[in-house]
Amino acid sequence: MPLPAPPATRADDRSCTVTLFRICEDGVAQDIIELANGGWQRHDFYMRLALVVESGAKCLGSHVGAVIVRDDRVLGSGYNGTPAGYPNCTESERGCRRCALRIERPDQQLAGKLYDICLCVHAEQNAMATAARFGTAIDGAILYTTLQPCFNCLKELMQVRLRGVIFLREWKAGHPEYAWVSEEYQRLVDHYRSKGNVFARLDQQETLDAVQVEIGHPV
Repeated sequence: MPLPAPPATRADDRSCTVTLFRICEDGVAQDIIELANGGWQRHDFYMRLALVVESGAKCLGSHVGAVIVRDDRVLGSGYNGTPAGYPNCTESERGCRRCALRIERPDQQLAGKLYDICLCVHAEQNAMATAARFGTAIDGAILYTTLQPCFNCLKELMQVRLRGVIFLREWKAGHPEYAWVSEEYQRLVDHYRSKGNVFARLDQQETLDAVQVEIGHPV
């Protein structure tokens, strides 16, 4: 049974106050933004925007959407998929081979492996790249993403100085060949939090279904 800790409040001098509730599961501390928090509805609003963005994903694996927000303005958005102009994984023409192999050969256990040769750009990466493409500074902003960032995305958002990450679904850091990977990821999260940044899951009273819309692939 997870043991709750007292709420922790981190001030947001640009927008609203983020109040967190920390629990400990399997020795890992997790911050949660609960429904009772004063700013929950605002976070829920931006998470719903991220779900709309997620509907554009054409990946054979997980579908993820992300938006970057500062001063109640969306600075960038993105979903996961192949680079602009390249065939999608869902098209008949070959897209990302790694994604295809995850479906065709589940026995190869590619989950958590070979991210460095995956052709798909993650939603968080696309959101940051979109802002950079149009010359929009995102330091001090908050990233809302429908899936907890992976190793690479977490490193990159730290590097561009995003001050907060709020996610909907958990992602378990792991690797079938390296037992220490999850501990390494947690150390990275702890370091990010130690600098006064927010890394928390948004609590949901009801399951939010992904918006089902068909949009074209960006060129």
